[in-house]
Amino acid sequence: MKFARLGSAFEALEDRSLPTTFGVPWADPEHLTFSFVADGTQTPLGTSSLSQVLNSAGTSAQWKLEILRAFQTWAVNANINIGLVTDGGQVLGAVGAVQGDARFGDIRVAAVGLSPDVLASTSPFSWTGTTLSGDMVLNASAPFGIGSAYDLYSVALHEAGHAFGLDHDHDHDEASAIHSGYEYQTGLSASDIAHLQALYGARRADAYDLAGGNDTVARASAMPRNSVTQLLVSGDLTTMSDVDYYKFTAPAITAMLSNVTVRLKTEGLSLLTARVTVYDSAGRVVASGASADPLNNDLVLTFKPGLFGGNYTIKVEGARNDVFDIGGYKLAVDFLSVTGLLSPITTTLTGVLDGHTDDILATALGVQTNTGTDARFDAVYRGVLEDSYDVDSYRVRTDRYAPGTSVTLNVMVWGLDANPVDARVRVFDANGTAVAFQVLSNDRGLFSVQVLNAVSGKDYYVQVSAREGATKATGGYFFAADFNQIAPLVFDNVANGTVAAGKTTTADTVSLSEAGVYQFALGAQGQKAGDSVTMTVYDGDGNVVFTLTSVAGRPPVTSSQYLKAGTYTVKYAGAKTNSSATGYGLFMTQLSEGVGPYATSTATPPTSAAPPASPPPPSQSPPASPPPSQSPPTSPPASPPPSYSYNGSTGSNSSGYYYSY
Repeated sequence: MKFARLGSAFEALEDRSLPTTFGVPWADPEHLTFSFVADGTQTPLGTSSLSQVLNSAGTSAQWKLEILRAFQTWAVNANINIGLVTDGGQVLGAVGAVQGDARFGDIRVAAVGLSPDVLASTSPFSWTGTTLSGDMVLNASAPFGIGSAYDLYSVALHEAGHAFGLDHDHDHDEASAIHSGYEYQTGLSASDIAHLQALYGARRADAYDLAGGNDTVARASAMPRNSVTQLLVSGDLTTMSDVDYYKFTAPAITAMLSNVTVRLKTEGLSLLTARVTVYDSAGRVVASGASADPLNNDLVLTFKPGLFGGNYTIKVEGARNDVFDIGGYKLAVDFLSVTGLLSPITTTLTGVLDGHTDDILATALGVQTNTGTDARFDAVYRGVLEDSYDVDSYRVRTDRYAPGTSVTLNVMVWGLDANPVDARVRVFDANGTAVAFQVLSNDRGLFSVQVLNAVSGKDYYVQVSAREGATKATGGYFFAADFNQIAPLVFDNVANGTVAAGKTTTADTVSLSEAGVYQFALGAQGQKAGDSVTMTVYDGDGNVVFTLTSVAGRPPVTSSQYLKAGTYTVKYAGAKTNSSATGYGLFMTQLSEGVGPYATSTATPPTSAAPPASPPPPSQSPPASPPPSQSPPTSPPASPPPSYSYNGSTGSNSSGYYYSY
């Protein structure tokens, strides 16, 4: 986050970083999405006024381009693609998929009134799975401009680094784009790129370039068939000088019945702006087109083939000579199709149907997608729970650390459908023995756990199934597992008690000294499975803020809530159907601090009292990629005291109760 007091005087604030907030990469960085929220969209701090604020800096297209250019400047240096999508207007922080939610972008941009000490704030990816991850909030009271006032590209470049998981002041690099405090920026430093690649790896060429390259007509790749009338290929322009060639043969019947349609799909996939040229067998151009606008970057070309069809070559290259010349795409050739009725080019990533072939540990699917030295997740996969009794088993391990090294294993599963499947996980060691884990999130369509003291070089098994009492027991999901040495997320045990069947306890109090995002976890212990406890939290005016219901014999349930500073009351109620008095335990942790609206933040004075007014230089080629760091990010500094108390105490870290099998 970039912070500056919007006046002539500046005040240094202490470092207030919380553990595990930074240094966690996105689980699927090659398929990130991005959206601008419309004015009137609700945020925890009020309604967004993004367009109203930034329209004074330029046209909508101009300020959107500056923000996208900032994020793309980072993305092109690593295995990251960002696709622009429409924002559905849901409240920021709505319950949903932390990545891949079809309603809005993984990264969302808004503007609301913030503290005068704060110019902008951005949330990195979180193990808790909150959809606030990636969201960038600008201070609606700040004077933003393009090359003047607070330069929008400079601010967004700084914030984008945080969205990708990087904290302030790596290596104390004064040239860093995320050096603390506002500074005019023209690009990234070498250390910025190195730290980004330590998380995501240096950008990898597509399958065609890895297989020998298709950068000349003579080495053009044959386009594979997707259907009877369509050829379809997925590619990537990995550098600004990268060029991809493809070849195909148009059947003779095409010339008699219809044109050939060539489409390049980048919307929703990446910010690539490309030029596409189609040549006949004699090297003559039969169709060409380009898009220089990342806000509207799809292309459609048509041409009439020769009398007997013929052989053709397609050239794909960048169209702008800047960072938007890099990114992923899909290229389709359609025969015998009428424009407007062409086969769709889907950007939806679907799960794999396994037909119950991996329901037991003995037939678990081995998944190890990252074998390098960067910090990307060790294993990611898209699966499907095909029916209510389906169980998907996966075998995971890491070899990024010396054998026998103690590590933390984080496992996340989230539903991919609009009505997401409610999944849960179980973890086993190499012998098939159940392993204790700590529940980080157990919310609608999301389940996240951490296993402490896992061992590098050993196999672990993870089973995914519908959770008990699931609202939705079938559907596609994203599975992610990562072994790391980042400090584990710690919960405080703030309350324990019992409540009689059909009764409600007297009110407890939760006091928050500052606004922020807080994670609550409620567990129940009853005489019989099915006994339940409901916790209700009220604000100072007696309004219900949220409720949680936990059932005995099941993992604790969780909720991430943005709460303003103040005192809240909490009551627990036992269900009338309970067999007897039911025990409960409430666990709590602070996911953010009050410097910014949602995310952990640091604040230090900027280098000058006022931003420079000189215009930004033209976009340049991304800096040469240095080799990635050979070690994963180190653990963040120790956590400061929490900004909450429960009945006057912060509780104790007695996490044993919080483990489940």
